[in-house]
Amino acid sequence: MIRYRLFEIWRFVAALLIMLYHFGHFAPGEGLALKNELAPLRPLLDMFFIISGFLIFARYGEQVRDARSYGIYLYKRLIRLYPLHLATLSYFVLIGLLVSVGVLRTGGEPQLYDWSALPSNLLLIQAWGVEDRLSFNFVSWSLSAEWFAYLLLPVIILAFRRAGLAGLFVLLVACYAVLELMVHTGVMPFESWVMADTWGAYRTFADFVLGALLAVLVRRSAVTVSARWPAWAAILLACASMLLQLNIYVTLLLLAVAVFLAGLVERNDPERYSYPAFLRPAAAVSFGVYLWHPVTESLFYSYLWSHHIQSHSIALFFGYTGFVMLLTVIVAMASFRFFENTLSGYLLRAAGLARPSPAPARPAAETN
Repeated sequence: MIRYRLFEIWRFVAALLIMLYHFGHFAPGEGLALKNELAPLRPLLDMFFIISGFLIFARYGEQVRDARSYGIYLYKRLIRLYPLHLATLSYFVLIGLLVSVGVLRTGGEPQLYDWSALPSNLLLIQAWGVEDRLSFNFVSWSLSAEWFAYLLLPVIILAFRRAGLAGLFVLLVACYAVLELMVHTGVMPFESWVMADTWGAYRTFADFVLGALLAVLVRRSAVTVSARWPAWAAILLACASMLLQLNIYVTLLLLAVAVFLAGLVERNDPERYSYPAFLRPAAAVSFGVYLWHPVTESLFYSYLWSHHIQSHSIALFFGYTGFVMLLTVIVAMASFRFFENTLSGYLLRAAGLARPSPAPARPAAETN
C-alpha cells in the first residue's frame, strides 16, 4: 500500500496552521492580526477532504461491493474516528459540567456548552445541518462531515462503475451546483459554502468526489514523473490563491492539480521520503493534532493565559504559543501510539478483522 507521504506533510502543516489560527484569537494587541492573515486559508480544510476522498476511494473503491464489505469498511472508519472524538468530547462535557456547578469560573465560550446539541455530537451528525452553531469540541464538525461522506461512498462507487470517469465528473459538477443552489436559496445559511461548518457535510461530500476522481486519474495516468517540486509548486500556488482570495473554484483547481501531482509522484517513487526524518512521527498524526488542539486551547488559553498570565507582550505570547503547539503535537503522538492504535487494534481483533501476523522466517536449512 502506497504511503503518500506528501499528503502526510501537507495535512500536518495544514493542521498546524489551523491550530495557530485558533490560538491567534487570544493574541494581545497587534498580535490579533495573525488570525486575520490566516483566515483566508480556510480552504485548506477542503484540501483535507479532497485528500481523504482520494485515499478512501483508492483503498475501498474496489473492496466495497456488497452489504457485508460496506459494513466492514464503515466499522474500520468508525473505530479510527470515534474513540478520539469521544475522548475529546468527554473533556468538554466535563468542563461544561464543572462550569455549570460553579467549580470553574469559565471554560471558554459559553455557547460551546449547548447541552441540546450533545446528542448530535454523540451521533456525529452535527455538521449535517441539524445545528445552528458549533459546540463542545468545535472542530469535530469536520469528523461529522467526513462520516457523512463515508456513509455515501457507495454513491461515488456506483457513479464510477456505471459511467467511469464521466460518471464521477457529472457527480462532481452536480455536487458543487447543489452547494451553490443551497447558498443562493438560503437553505445553507452561509455567504459561501466554503464557510460552511454546521452544514459542512455537503461541502465535504463534494470534495470527496473530487478526491475520488483524482485517485482514478492517478491510477490510470501513464506519466512517469517522480520529481516532487511540481506538486509543491502547485500546493503553494493554491495557498497563494487563498491568500489573494481568488474565486474558490480557482483554488479548487490548483488543489486538484497539487493532489494529482502528489499522488502521481508517490505512485511512481513510493520509497522516497518527502520531508526530514525527524518529522515522520509527527506528520502521521495530523488528525490527532487537529482534534486535540481545542483541548490544549481550553487549558492553556481559555484558562491559563486568559485568567493567570494575561500578558500584553506579543513576544511572550508567540513563545508561549510555540510551546503549546509543540505540546499538542506530542499529545497527539502519544494518543496515536498508546490510545488510538491500541484501541483500534483491539476492536479489529474483537471483530475478527485483524490481519494475521506474518509467520517468522524459517532458517535456510529448513526451507528445502
